[in-house]
Amino acid sequence: MSGTQQNLRQEARRRVGEALLVKQREREAREKRLTGHAVAILTALAERDAAVTRAELAAAAAIHAMLAEGATGTEIVGWCGGELDAKEITRLAKLHDQTGE
Repeated sequence: MSGTQQNLRQEARRRVGEALLVKQREREAREKRLTGHAVAILTALAERDAAVTRAELAAAAAIHAMLAEGATGTEIVGWCGGELDAKEITRLAKLHDQTGE
């Protein structure tokens, strides 16, 4: 191989290497952005789950208080305008019993 061919080959390798480096940096930047989005999603879902847990514990405490007043499950359904059924009342009452809150 002549010196000129060798120089052209080296230049071609250098350009390919630069192009690959650019692509690699773009991939890394994309992965970093996607990682950030995934963290945001999982954080939001964890916050949602914690809020649901707090709300259910509050409802469970209120159901427990109503039961302590002598209300029946059917009465609680009525007091709540039918927004929950006896099965949900039982589940929340058990939740209160399990957590003691």
